[in-house]
Amino acid sequence: MSTKSSLRAFVALAFAFILGVSPLWADVVETRNGARIVGKVTKVEDGKVFIATDFAGDLTIKQSEVTTMSTDTPVYVRLASGTVLQGTLAGSGETLKINGADGELTTKVEKVSASWDPTGEDPQVTAMKKQIAASERKWAYQTSVDLTGKTGNTNSTGLAAGFTATLASPQDALKFYASTNYATSEDAAGNETKTADELKGGVDYASFFAERLGWFVRQELERDNVEDVDMRSTTDAGFTYRFVKTDAHQLTGRLGAGYRFESYGTGVENKGAVISTGLANAIKFGEFASLVTDLQFLPAVDDFADYRFVHDSALEFPIAAGFWKLRVGLNNQFNSTPQPGREELDTTYYTRLVLNWK
Repeated sequence: MSTKSSLRAFVALAFAFILGVSPLWADVVETRNGARIVGKVTKVEDGKVFIATDFAGDLTIKQSEVTTMSTDTPVYVRLASGTVLQGTLAGSGETLKINGADGELTTKVEKVSASWDPTGEDPQVTAMKKQIAASERKWAYQTSVDLTGKTGNTNSTGLAAGFTATLASPQDALKFYASTNYATSEDAAGNETKTADELKGGVDYASFFAERLGWFVRQELERDNVEDVDMRSTTDAGFTYRFVKTDAHQLTGRLGAGYRFESYGTGVENKGAVISTGLANAIKFGEFASLVTDLQFLPAVDDFADYRFVHDSALEFPIAAGFWKLRVGLNNQFNSTPQPGREELDTTYYTRLVLNWK
């Protein structure tokens, strides 16, 4: 045989050898229905076997449907008992053998709680990191502003702004907030009337010692020149309860007691213990809108006819990649015992631009 023929025969045999043995060097997963899947077992986690294939991409198979697994390279395996081994897997019938540097261990697929590539991270460690990250307190900020104006038979201008900083975790939330609302109206004769002049700020802390039940404490200060309130201070504390807690809907109620002090421009003071009740409801309609409603009812302990009721409802629409939101809402503040010459109810309609960041 010539040298050229010998070379051709050698190349042909080499290709035949490579094509013939290459499947032996791939991972194999067999299922109860007789399917035999050849690829690369990337991990076993949460009762699922993940395998990457050339013909069907990444596949996920229920571990309960897998009868045997074989790998051509060592992997880490954690058994249900907690034992962790490194070695290759060899499956035969209902038997799974782990061949490692320290010997061979025989088990079953159902006894494998997790497996991962030696160059990867233990899924248990990954889960712990995620849990720690989720439980950490993180700051979130929100600022809002709206400016209104009108000319014609009457001239009016208005400015409202707010800022909120929240340090929250799944178990608790500390919130600092402040807002201002100022508006004037001028008639055709040039007489200017102040229709809103309010400044409010406070701090609110809520902590949950159970999945749904927790406690809260709050301090709020307010000045309202239209109501002739030089200062209104409300301090309250009590219990809070999560009636609904899902990603799309959260409904939380509050019940407690506190102390309210009011000082008016006329020199009159109103103070005493109050019952504190509240309800916060937030509903998401997919990624397009959300409805947020807050209710507060604070009657005096010694006279239930003396109370304040605050209601705020708003629709929010995300804009500009979710950092910006457009808020359209309604705010009602009812004081059952206003100063002489003042109305019991103040209603504000607003459209605001809101910026959220972390």
